[in-house]
Amino acid sequence: MNKQCWVYGFVFVATILLNAQDERRVASENPAKGAADPSVQFVELLRQAEAGNTYAQFAVGHAYQTGTGVAKDEAVAARWCRQSAQNGFAEGQNCIGFLYEHGLGVSRDFDAALSWLSRAAQQNLALAQYNLGHMYQHGEGAPLDHAQAVRLYSQAAAQGLARARNKLGVAYLYGDGVPQNLTTAFELFHLAATQDDPGAQQNLATMYLEGKGIPRNYPEALKWFGLAASQGIVQASYSLAYMYENGNAVRRDPAKAAEFYRAAAERGFANAQLELGRLYMIGRGVQQDNFESAQWFRRAAEQGLPLAENALGCMYFRGTGVPRDYPQAADWFQKAAQRNNALAQSNLAVLYQSGLGVRLSYSEAYKWFALAAQGGHAESRQALKQLMQIMTRNQLHDGEAAVSDWLSQRDNSALASQRVEAGELNSYISNNQE
Repeated sequence: MNKQCWVYGFVFVATILLNAQDERRVASENPAKGAADPSVQFVELLRQAEAGNTYAQFAVGHAYQTGTGVAKDEAVAARWCRQSAQNGFAEGQNCIGFLYEHGLGVSRDFDAALSWLSRAAQQNLALAQYNLGHMYQHGEGAPLDHAQAVRLYSQAAAQGLARARNKLGVAYLYGDGVPQNLTTAFELFHLAATQDDPGAQQNLATMYLEGKGIPRNYPEALKWFGLAASQGIVQASYSLAYMYENGNAVRRDPAKAAEFYRAAAERGFANAQLELGRLYMIGRGVQQDNFESAQWFRRAAEQGLPLAENALGCMYFRGTGVPRDYPQAADWFQKAAQRNNALAQSNLAVLYQSGLGVRLSYSEAYKWFALAAQGGHAESRQALKQLMQIMTRNQLHDGEAAVSDWLSQRDNSALASQRVEAGELNSYISNNQE
């Protein structure tokens, strides 16, 4: 029986793309930006707001929403933004629309959000066009409509809004609501990146790193990842770690890579936690430490990352960094296997074949070896052949039925296996700042 525990067989490329909801969002630009003393300015704005000045009403609402010059109070913010909005001020309409969309200071109400944002967008306010585009992109208060989202992002982008240019770039990159056009995506990312938009800087760097639609250019990738990382984009730190570990445009430096992985890992980025755990496991760039390795694998696994779930299962299987515990190993393998991770499926099959941590079952072993082989794990193909030689006809029938049942319950076009060959994780940041 093969007791090899497969931990890693996947080469990560550090080109991570955030979903829209992962970016920090704000209701509006700060009207008090640059003020010498925000509290003094707030007193004057409040006086003007009470006198009926619609801009001041919006500005007071924004101050309460952000805690600028006054204690933060979203309910009071909503009252002032609504008053400004009812008086026809576009920024006030955008502000109250955002608050309704997110349930800040008011009960969440997508219909009200859509109504107020539409009014502001009709006044050609770029930020409202952007926010309204977000609602159509995600089907909030309106039917999901990527084409309408693109139209609104285009209107905001034409006015120079960097985050809209970035979102529009993502649409062209993937062909969401528009025909796919990598050249246009690159141009939009570049425009927004030069406006200091961190999401666009990450996306531009990713295109340079991958050579997607443009010639691969590691120095440019390093430059833009660095700028994005300096603005707090955690995925950019992860990408820099990858470049330092692999010597892309820089001298290979495992210790520097570990620093960048740690910076992203400590902020909760699961892929970085996984990679930092790997470095501790093999002693690259850090002192070898199985306990630390297991801790980082656990943090990533608890976020549902299949490769980390499998890696932690292997630690329990071997008793490295944690006490040997076959049932725990089986639990973690099971989690990753259910997510279609071929390595975990193979490992789980070994446990069922040997009865370690689970009841002995050749039919279950057959199922998981077969699924792992289908996912590209070559060793599972050989293990499956060996297993079939000792199975009874009934066991083989049960195993085949189990495979069919598992596949029939899943959309395999959407559940592409995490193949155990060199590959890339392609993802881009879709800024979601209002």
